[in-house]
Amino acid sequence: MSKYDNLDARTQLEQTITLDLKSALEKRGFTVRPNGTATNCAPANVPDIEVWNSRLHINVEVTQTTKSAADREMNSISDHLNKTKAFFPQKECYAIYVSPETHYRMINSIHDYNIARKSKDPKILPLCFSTFQLYVEKLSTSHYSLYTEAQLLKVISRFNEFTDDDNILRILYQEIFPSDMTLKKEIEDKEILKHAKIEQDLFGKLDTIENKLRESGIAVVGDAVRNMIYLVFMKLFEEKQEMLGGKNYFTSDTFIEFQQAQGQTEKKQAIHKLFEIVRDQEEFQETRLFTKTDHLAETLNDDFALEFVIKPLEEYRFYVTKVDGLGAAYEVLASNSSKDVKVGQFFTPKHVVQFMVKLADLDPTDVCLDPCCGTGRFLIWAMDDMLSKVSGKNAEIMSESIKHNQLFGTDIDLNVAKLAKMNMYIHGDGKANIWDDDGLLLYKTKGIDNKIDVILTNPPLGRMNYRKPNFDEDFLKRMTVIPRAKAEVAETEENDESKITGKVMKGGALFVNACNYYLKGVRDKSKKVEWRGGKLLIILDEGILNTDDYRETRQFIRKNYYIKAIISLTTDTFVPVSKTPTKTSILYAIKKDDPTATQKEPIFYAYAEKVGMDTKKRPCPNHLLNEKGEDILTKYLQFKAKIQECYDGDVFNQHKFDALGLKGGIIA
Repeated sequence: MSKYDNLDARTQLEQTITLDLKSALEKRGFTVRPNGTATNCAPANVPDIEVWNSRLHINVEVTQTTKSAADREMNSISDHLNKTKAFFPQKECYAIYVSPETHYRMINSIHDYNIARKSKDPKILPLCFSTFQLYVEKLSTSHYSLYTEAQLLKVISRFNEFTDDDNILRILYQEIFPSDMTLKKEIEDKEILKHAKIEQDLFGKLDTIENKLRESGIAVVGDAVRNMIYLVFMKLFEEKQEMLGGKNYFTSDTFIEFQQAQGQTEKKQAIHKLFEIVRDQEEFQETRLFTKTDHLAETLNDDFALEFVIKPLEEYRFYVTKVDGLGAAYEVLASNSSKDVKVGQFFTPKHVVQFMVKLADLDPTDVCLDPCCGTGRFLIWAMDDMLSKVSGKNAEIMSESIKHNQLFGTDIDLNVAKLAKMNMYIHGDGKANIWDDDGLLLYKTKGIDNKIDVILTNPPLGRMNYRKPNFDEDFLKRMTVIPRAKAEVAETEENDESKITGKVMKGGALFVNACNYYLKGVRDKSKKVEWRGGKLLIILDEGILNTDDYRETRQFIRKNYYIKAIISLTTDTFVPVSKTPTKTSILYAIKKDDPTATQKEPIFYAYAEKVGMDTKKRPCPNHLLNEKGEDILTKYLQFKAKIQECYDGDVFNQHKFDALGLKGGIIA
């Protein structure tokens, strides 16, 4: 709650805000003038407060009106601003709209106003009470040379990102208060809570939409997946077009406008026309994200789309937030289709993904693969991490290479592979190298043996059939983890070979084997021997790591990899997405280029009891990754640094390491 919330709207609100603006801005050369009096607010025909200097003129419009009741404010704000610009054509003119909270419809109206004038200076900046208070208090208590008008104009220049109060606060922090680490932490904590709430709300909305699709006979189970994904992607695509300066036709007002322009007022088929425009984008056809045969259900009409899809989703902005709208859609659909166990392989919890990407210590030149990419979360976070490390005169070229040449993913489920392509497109690209293919056969279909620097993956946790028709003799020879029994009679060389037994085994074991072929034997020859090869970060069913049935798999791992870390995850880790407790661990290993070499370095072990989300999808402590310095990543990095200190030239000295006396501990 801010100090403005309980003030009298007529006699106190504008008066208090005027005093605060004077304290913050007059020492910076601005004049602040209220258009109201000490006992009454400003009349309706003028701005509430005006702020100006020789270059700028800013209208400050103040209200205590909330939610949809604030809609009526927009006409007067824009009218006042347009008149101000006409009166001061030589100045840059802006308006700041201050309210308890900015309702999403008001945000949309402001967004439309700003976009329509993208090449001109009149713009409106919405600030909720708490953000406005933060801004003026920091300016009031800081030296006049700090927090300049240029920084405020940078905030306003990002008008296309004004999607909600929290995002505006983040922009304010980035442009005006980037050194305030306390504010940064407050914003991040607030975003975690907000995104968790949004996701909970969104699941409910999407579940309702799916039920309506089925109740109305528009889609059955399989079609519901396809139609829901297409509709959510259309929303994301239109939001991205809006960010690029185009028009977003996936809002209730603009969709009606589009419907009329397409001559579909009577036929009600504009939603199909809009999908075809999206589908037929050249880049989507080239990468086979869509084909000409893709279409929405024929019985879906504009009335249904507007009432049950566009309007319910209008309050959410997926494109500029970290909320995975596409993933949420598929998760709802998969769960309702009794695919709960399978869902776990598509949706690795976000905090686990973040941790594994950080643990991988990616380089901007790395080539990354996820052979079971699901909805693409590992690839998206890997791309963001690599792009954040790009710098120098070739930064643009390097960034384009990361997006288009260094990220590869595959999923055997066509719908899920499409979903990953869509997610990559929305998050910056990389869609060209997402395939619907069997991740165990990439040596044959894509020729990627010994070409990958880093693999980040969460393979199927259940059992997989290794006797499928497309798994030929060559595949079975490569898969040495598959159970074999020695032939009793060895009359010929052929009979001397091991005989494959059984039909199924845990998917993680098969992928550990396959990934060894995909990874480079030498990723960085400048590193110590045990750090030179390609990196594997994989989530494994813990049965692979500790049961007799998978003894051969563990032998394979020790023979072919240097094991860097094993982090055991709580059984609740996948419950939010799969509804089923599963005991898993993260294995971090580096490929050996000499399988006869024995590992000399010790292994880092940890157990994460909490991973940032509880079984009800509510935020909880995160033992994997946090800012307290007591998380598992920090402990691992300390452990790794000690390892590096214990080398005599190229030889690891175990006695030095033992002398360090490292001990484990509990992360609270």
